[in-house]
Amino acid sequence: MSSEAKAAAYFDEQLNYSLGDEDSSVELAALPAGARHVVSIAGSGGRVLPLLARSPRKLTCVDISSPQLALTEMRLAALRALEHDDYVRFLGYPPRPMTPAERKECFQRLELSAGARSTLGRIFAASGWARIAYLGRFEKTMAQLSRVNRLITGRAGQRLFEATDLEAQQAYLASSFPHVRFRTVLLLLGNAAVLNSLLYKGEFPKKNLPGSAYSIYRGIFDRLFTRVLARESYFLQLIFFGELRYAEGNPIECDPAIYAQARRALAGTEVSYVKGDVLEVVRKAADAVDFLSLSDVPTFFKGPLEQEFLQRLRPGLDRDALVVTRGHLRVVKPDTSGFQSLASQYQETIDRERTQLWQVQIYRAS
Repeated sequence: MSSEAKAAAYFDEQLNYSLGDEDSSVELAALPAGARHVVSIAGSGGRVLPLLARSPRKLTCVDISSPQLALTEMRLAALRALEHDDYVRFLGYPPRPMTPAERKECFQRLELSAGARSTLGRIFAASGWARIAYLGRFEKTMAQLSRVNRLITGRAGQRLFEATDLEAQQAYLASSFPHVRFRTVLLLLGNAAVLNSLLYKGEFPKKNLPGSAYSIYRGIFDRLFTRVLARESYFLQLIFFGELRYAEGNPIECDPAIYAQARRALAGTEVSYVKGDVLEVVRKAADAVDFLSLSDVPTFFKGPLEQEFLQRLRPGLDRDALVVTRGHLRVVKPDTSGFQSLASQYQETIDRERTQLWQVQIYRAS
């Protein structure tokens, strides 16, 4: 069995992400309203809903994982059926998540394909209809790491979230935050072997950024503490609590204005779900793609494909199409012949991104 087939089989066993680690505000800022054909990696579906808010004519959700596609379908079904507050509660976000019984009853009312209902029904039932946002392998990994963090940094670490503005947060960081103890946490978090074991089953992308993983994570958290109010970062909440406790940090799918825009867009956007290789889906698309959200998929490419993926996409891209990619400890450097880099034009938005985990690249076909 090829490595790609093994990966597909592994990811079909469970949800890898149910909330995720990407703030999709960057993709939302880059996507123009009324695009003709948007293609996005499905993931948890939390990336797809904000893209829908821009009212594209066609939205294609692609993933190698059936459970991730099912979860994306469920999010959009919930968007169609539920008012904003019930949507937030259904997924398990603060301030008032649904009870397991309420969540089960709500799920049973959603209009879903038979495959999505069967796949998710098994996963949710096995969890006792627990909060959906925390059922993914990534989120469970964050819960494990948060327990270690709390053991090491204690109440002093959690008091960071009592600050209600950046000035108060900076004052607390300067006076009372347990920096030395938190660096011990970063030694664990910055250990690729730990992440490989807990999350990626040996498929963790090999780091190619200069410096140690520990030094990279120190930089990430220095930026987070400086630029982002802790209680507004769902990633920081996951790191310290293993869950979201402050609704200010809910991801942008929970923003009332974005939710309302996405819900209105459902009436005019053709949505499809495709299991497969996103490069082939784009190359063979009947309608040329003018916006592609690839997440960090290119960091998993091996050999020549890592350099060639933009060129392989080219036949399926419309003129002036935008391609958005992300890299964490590994950042790919593809052949950009015929493409222009636009990341600098969105630097302000990237700097406000609430995880600070990613180096974001935005390419325009030219």
